[in-house]
Amino acid sequence: MPNSGSSKPGSKVSDPQHSQKLLRVLRTFWQEQSFHDALLVVDGEELPVQKNILAASSPYIRTKLNYNPPKADGSMYRIELQGVSMAIMKQILDYVFSGEISVSEETIQDMVQASDLLLMTDLKSLCCQFLESCINAENCIGIQLFSLHYCLYHVHYVATEFLQTHFHDVALTEEFRELPPNRLCEVLAMEKLNVGNERHVLEAVVRWFAHDPEDRRVHMKEVMSAVWLQGLDVSYLREQAMGEPLMREVIREYCQAFLEAGQPHGADLLAAFKPRGYSECIVIVGGEDRNTRKPTAEMHCMCPLYDPNRQAWIKLQSMSIARIGHGVVAAEGFLFVMGGTDEQNTVLNSGEKYDPDSNTWSTIPPMLQARQNFGVVELDGLIYVLGGENDVTELITVEVFDPHFSTWKMQTSMTMIRKVGCYASMNKKIYAIGGGSYGKLFDSVECFDPKTQQWTGLCPLKERRFGSVACGVGQELYVFGGVRSQENDNPEQRHMTTCKSEFYHDEMRRWMLLDDQNLCIQTSSSFVYGAVPIGASIYVVGDLDTGTSFDYIREFRRSTGTWHRTKPMLASDLSKTTCAALRIANCRLFRLQLSQGLFRIRV
Repeated sequence: MPNSGSSKPGSKVSDPQHSQKLLRVLRTFWQEQSFHDALLVVDGEELPVQKNILAASSPYIRTKLNYNPPKADGSMYRIELQGVSMAIMKQILDYVFSGEISVSEETIQDMVQASDLLLMTDLKSLCCQFLESCINAENCIGIQLFSLHYCLYHVHYVATEFLQTHFHDVALTEEFRELPPNRLCEVLAMEKLNVGNERHVLEAVVRWFAHDPEDRRVHMKEVMSAVWLQGLDVSYLREQAMGEPLMREVIREYCQAFLEAGQPHGADLLAAFKPRGYSECIVIVGGEDRNTRKPTAEMHCMCPLYDPNRQAWIKLQSMSIARIGHGVVAAEGFLFVMGGTDEQNTVLNSGEKYDPDSNTWSTIPPMLQARQNFGVVELDGLIYVLGGENDVTELITVEVFDPHFSTWKMQTSMTMIRKVGCYASMNKKIYAIGGGSYGKLFDSVECFDPKTQQWTGLCPLKERRFGSVACGVGQELYVFGGVRSQENDNPEQRHMTTCKSEFYHDEMRRWMLLDDQNLCIQTSSSFVYGAVPIGASIYVVGDLDTGTSFDYIREFRRSTGTWHRTKPMLASDLSKTTCAALRIANCRLFRLQLSQGLFRIRV
């Protein structure tokens, strides 16, 4: 028998199903209208509820209860809600007890409004996921406006990106033709509209005008001011001036002065030229200067899909602080840099944000912990910082940054130290891969689900490694480079060798070696700095030893599974840098190239 007089605490035991069992019983009480102690009044209808359940689920109702507590006379407490329908409220109550809710394109707007009123942030996040999945050419403009009204910032960003990318299809929809003049001007003013030729913008304006010519004629001067006339070909305008009546009217009234002046040439053409669209650029930030061996604040970009020579970097505005061992990631149209060490070898917690539209940097709030050599990934508009080390110890902590509210918050820590590991996001989850600690190399992989705030183990890599880079695309996860110790009978004669590239498919649940292993030869002289997905390819940046020379960027084509040369390494290329993919407006790139004497982008 145990000693009843012992003062030692007992061991804790737990039932993992406890919360689910309790919720099922509470749901039964609600369905049977048992043990209710209040009436929820919605649209004049009464619904029996339990105050404590509602208060636990909704901060809004909890505040109402605090400011208007139940009366002591024992009368039934009434909670009156306005702005929510009974049908939506019943669905929300069902969600409270089950964690699941059925939404459709017909009900999503009412559900967002209700979750916003009740301050139910988790339900609002679920609505955001549904809205993102619904975005198409027919509704992206409406979702863009609706999401901004309810502060659904990531949904607004996704809808805006879709509008810019698929403007051709959007301009043919009823939603586009129904736009009020001020909203139409906002759309046409977007520099990143993917139109190829400005005539598509003009034709979209004429279709909008034709939808209601009498009422819209008075707004046409304002609307046409958003069309970049310098991007229109004079011969095209003269041809269209002989066409349909409304097109003739638009050209006669708003393009005549441009036609009489004629197409600009030379310096005048360059000064007026404003190409629409955007380029997905490889951006490298900070690192080490190869000559001085000191940290640098420089930043450059390259457009691999549009620069056929792929030799010239476009210089962008430098950071305010030189950094090495830092993290860089693109999120919500901006580039974020944080942490690392400066020229005095001080480990930093500071961060900066780069705006590609203005080519400027601004500071962001510091991280909760200073760190270097860490992982950083973007997921659903949030930035996650993982692991790394400070000047005292290795870290397993995880922080998340919300770019829209400029706030940092701690998350569930990783389960183990992963010094010089690699990190990526894929399919709404974050993956921590490989790395090492205390002289050991790892092949283990763990996965973090932000919904459950839990880390779970995954199928291990084929090879143990550290110093590799990872990249998630769709349902595929890629790991490139890194090194490991080569097996040898004599431990004293072991040396480091470059690891093979691997990929993981979310449905197959296992790692496989890539068929083409020509990223670099298997020597310890190759180092990888980052992997950037652009289009159907992944571009790996690093000091890549090809056997006869070094490449700085190599392209992996996912469709064929093969490697291709992209850019040889030059003495001016940064060492130990970090990189990311960033969408930059073509007109901004053109101006930068013009000022730097570069003309290799096709616009």
